Formats: sequence, structure tokens, C-alpha cells
Amino acid sequence: MSNAYNFMKSHQLLVLIFSLWICFTEAGAVEMSSYEGTCHNVTGNAGGYLKIIFSEENNKLSGCMLVSGWLGGGGNISGVRNGTNYLFTTTHPSGAIINWQGSLQNEKLSGEYFVPAQGDFPREVGEWSVNMKGHMKPGGPFDVNVTMVLLKMILEFRLNEPVKQASGTYISGAENVFKAVHPAGTGFSIWVENVDVDWKAESQGRDLEDIHKIRVNYTLFWKGILQPTGTTRLRFAYNAKIDAITSHEVIESTGTTNKEFNEIAFGVGALLGKAAMERFLGGN
Repeated sequence: MSNAYNFMKSHQLLVLIFSLWICFTEAGAVEMSSYEGTCHNVTGNAGGYLKIIFSEENNKLSGCMLVSGWLGGGGNISGVRNGTNYLFTTTHPSGAIINWQGSLQNEKLSGEYFVPAQGDFPREVGEWSVNMKGHMKPGGPFDVNVTMVLLKMILEFRLNEPVKQASGTYISGAENVFKAVHPAGTGFSIWVENVDVDWKAESQGRDLEDIHKIRVNYTLFWKGILQPTGTTRLRFAYNAKIDAITSHEVIESTGTTNKEFNEIAFGVGALLGKAAMERFLGGN
């Protein structure tokens, strides 16, 4: 499968994320809940981070999951909830399917996951645990915490999204950031850790289009030559009113960084704002 194909298929996941946002903004048409936490692949002894948005109607689950860190996967959610027990699958645009099961106790959802054997890859098993960040029932009060997880998912997707090079080929978003920060090695994935938001003064809501400024802390996971694995924490600020990244800095790194921090192009503004969203979902 070519990188260009991955790039086009990956937008299916982004459309799903924005579809969840539309459901959220349409007066709470369905029950929604947001979660964040970690997962551990026992088979491969690797860890990752999870962001989940569940949309629920008549105990049927849908939604989206993003996986970052040293693991990949996630995608569209399809499943059921029986009381406090959750049973669902995630289907990535690449076709990868993972089976998840867990139980909810005191706003903590945890359990096991199973990756079926595919081609030359053996069956894998793991554990996962996430904490509820926001919950909204149909007709209930607006929950800004669901918006915040949606925002993190959008930004994390955008930072990991393949980037077209001058040669016409594509590299991963993590590799794009790595090349701007480090002299040698390979970017693996990006995890959005925290987002701080300044809302528009005139706004009465807490929706994506009500954002004035954001400050994003994120971590780049990478593989080096002298150092097998490493992480680099970065921060950038974005102003929605002028549609510009106003600052971008390296906070700390476990490896060697470039003396000069090369420019990284982010299309954050294209994904924030009602007009831009309508154009995107309209296919323009």
C-alpha cells in the first residue's frame, strides 16, 4: 500500500471525528462520552496512549479511537454496551481490526484487547485502561470536556497525518517533525498530551469555532541510530483569529537536537473554524 493511498484513506478517520463533533453540537442528539488513558501490548511489550469518543444509542456503540506512542491502531468503533460491560471492535482505514472488551467502574474503563493474526503477523494481546473525561446525555447540559478531547483528537490526527514532500512523495507527520528537530533517525508517532484554550470573549459556547487561541504540548516518539528509542516534548501556540502558529519550541528531548529549529508546516487553521469545516466536509 503506497503512502499516497494511506494519506487518502486516513481522511476517512478524520471525517468520522468531525461527524462526532457535529453530533455533539446538534443539541445532544445522542449520548456521548470521552476517555483518555493508556494501553500495553503484552505480546510486543510496548506501550501507547488512547483517546476515545463513544457515541451511544440504544446500547449500541460507535465513535472513534486514536492510538499513539509506541503503538498504532484504533479507528472506527462498532460494538455494544451491556450494563457496565463494553464489547467493541476498532477498524482502521488500513483495514486493521482490533477486538476490545472492558468494564466501567467509577468512571474508569479497562480491560483487554486482541489483535487477530493477519498475514505474517501473529495474534497479539494487550491490556488497556482509560478514564472518563466528559459525558453528555441527549438533551442534557453541554460538556466542554467532550469538546476538549475532540480537539485533542483532531490535533493528534493532524500532527500524525502524512505530509507531501517537494518530490511528490509522502512521509509521516512524525517523520516531518523529527526531520525539523533532530539530525538523524526516524519519527515514529506523535501524542498530544495537553491543550490549553483561550475562548473568544464574545462567545457564549465552548465549541471548536469558539476558540481564540490554543497552546498545545505534544510528544514525538522516535527511533535513533546511536539511541534506539527516544522522546522529544514540544509546544506550539496557535491563534485562530489570524490563522497562524505564533510560537513553536522544543521543551526537552532525550536525544540530540538541531542547533537551529527548522520550520514545520502545520495546517491547523484549516481544521478549526466553521467555514473551513463546512468546506472540508463538503469535499472541497
